[in-house]
Amino acid sequence: MAKNQQEKLQALSEKLSQYVQKFPIQLVFPANVYGIKPSSQLQQQQQQQQQKQQQQQQQQQHTTTSVEDISQEEEPNYTKDNVPLRTSSDFINYRLLDTGIDFISGEPTSLSNLTESLQDFVKDLEKTGCYESVQVILGRQSKSGQSSSGTTLIRELDVVLQEKKWYKLYVGGGLKQDYHQAFSASSSGAMGMMPKMQFETSASLINLTGETDVTQLYYSLDQTSTPSLSLQHTRPLYSLLPGSWSDAVLNMDQGSKFGVTLKASVDTMDYDTFRSSKDHVQKVSVKVSNDTVGSSTMGHLPGNDGVYTGVEWSLALRDVIPRRHCTVPFQYDASPEIIAASGPNLKHSLVADYRLNGYLTDDRFNPTEGFDANGGVEVAGPPGDVGFVKLWGGASVHVPIVSEQLDSDEREKSGFLKQLFNGLSLHTSIHGGAMKGFDFGGLCCNSTGRHSTNISDRFHVGGSHQLRGFLPSGIGPRSAIGGASTPGGDSMGGDVFYTASASLSVPFPGNQFLAKNGVRLFAFANAGTLTSFENAMTDIGAFVNSSRTAVGGGVSVGTGIGRLEATYAVPLRYAPSDARRSVQAGIGFTFG
Repeated sequence: MAKNQQEKLQALSEKLSQYVQKFPIQLVFPANVYGIKPSSQLQQQQQQQQQKQQQQQQQQQHTTTSVEDISQEEEPNYTKDNVPLRTSSDFINYRLLDTGIDFISGEPTSLSNLTESLQDFVKDLEKTGCYESVQVILGRQSKSGQSSSGTTLIRELDVVLQEKKWYKLYVGGGLKQDYHQAFSASSSGAMGMMPKMQFETSASLINLTGETDVTQLYYSLDQTSTPSLSLQHTRPLYSLLPGSWSDAVLNMDQGSKFGVTLKASVDTMDYDTFRSSKDHVQKVSVKVSNDTVGSSTMGHLPGNDGVYTGVEWSLALRDVIPRRHCTVPFQYDASPEIIAASGPNLKHSLVADYRLNGYLTDDRFNPTEGFDANGGVEVAGPPGDVGFVKLWGGASVHVPIVSEQLDSDEREKSGFLKQLFNGLSLHTSIHGGAMKGFDFGGLCCNSTGRHSTNISDRFHVGGSHQLRGFLPSGIGPRSAIGGASTPGGDSMGGDVFYTASASLSVPFPGNQFLAKNGVRLFAFANAGTLTSFENAMTDIGAFVNSSRTAVGGGVSVGTGIGRLEATYAVPLRYAPSDARRSVQAGIGFTFG
């Protein structure tokens, strides 16, 4: 009897929930935008209110109240305690229009659709880093009451913002991302290097114009005493353009989210362990992307969790500096090829790229199901010294073979083999790229040849997350000798490459804590090669036959800073000059 009653109550609860979710609501537009005080001021205000309430309760003990007026709905606190905002109300309403909610036709929208769209709206605003909190409140009855049909309530939409201070100072430590910047085009941030620690300090001006604009001055010093300095300004694209151009951007789908970043930087990227040299880079750039936050990063770093598309123009003065001998400072500790490629060069380029960033997978950094892809094109030419066209792309597919059917109790009771195959997934990936040098009628001429490419622009292949069993830049053309840090010879890079992998993974068996926290055990096989454009085009068969292969296993976990994995690999096919390594650990942003 009790069981039947419980089932009836559950069914009634489900029907009520469905009714509420389908309940039609018509929202007033534009939305009301309110500001609330910072957290510290709110705490003081709450303490004062508590003291005031206590005093009123003490007074009420000695007095009586005859009639209390409750005929009118009391205004919420945020409307009474509204504080001035730097944020433009137009900006907020532009963002609301891009949520997909129909504000124009006046047709009602179901509560479930409204909730989902407004959650995305809040998440996008929080991602800008300009707000301590973002609240969206719907339900205050509009003064207009009901719709013309009389069946749909017209409700106010209130956006309540708690802004951060207009400035931010930071002093601390972090991870240097120079390897990912250098190889992001060729390997999509999948070099798998363990980044170097560095000291960081920055000063930022936040949301001064009310469009979630951020201006940042940044300085860092890594563990090898290499400094970097940058100044950048990020804001929505429409706010930087004149009237008709601004309107054109806003009329595009998700147009208010398009961002632009203006940046000037000075940095030194350390390739001593790959090719006995460093690149000193002075660069100015303008990047436009489909996401304001994404325009200020490379598009694949943590925090960019949606589909990314971007276009970047840049002008960079680069200087390839060979490694100096540690005991004889006036001598170089590098191969003749690196010394020949050294010296300054001017690169003028345009890059367009896209990344799904795990949008179609169940977990961005450690997926078990779904599809991911990335790709791009770069064109470099006059007025720069280097000229080339470069294309790259890749994709990965993740297919669950055995669904996770065992709960925590069943895992402990089941045998090892049953645990091992619980949650089994198949992963496949392939990446590739090609580039060709152009001299543009003699206007661009590399020091090593008219149609050759610069060593700083070539593809470099190897390392955890890309080609396991080989060191970063471990395969492909190499010099006969190298510096003390590259005993196998300096990596010269290549113009055409591919990598492919297949793996099977399971939640970590035998340890419930690790399995529950996303740690997975996997076995893999991968292959890849790298060569010059001429060699690849002359004999495709030889290009394929030059493939290196390796098999092995490892442990992986998705973290807030990327995919962390440790692997043991056995190279099966390799060239005598390849730099191999069986045990590796690294952090990457894509599944390789």
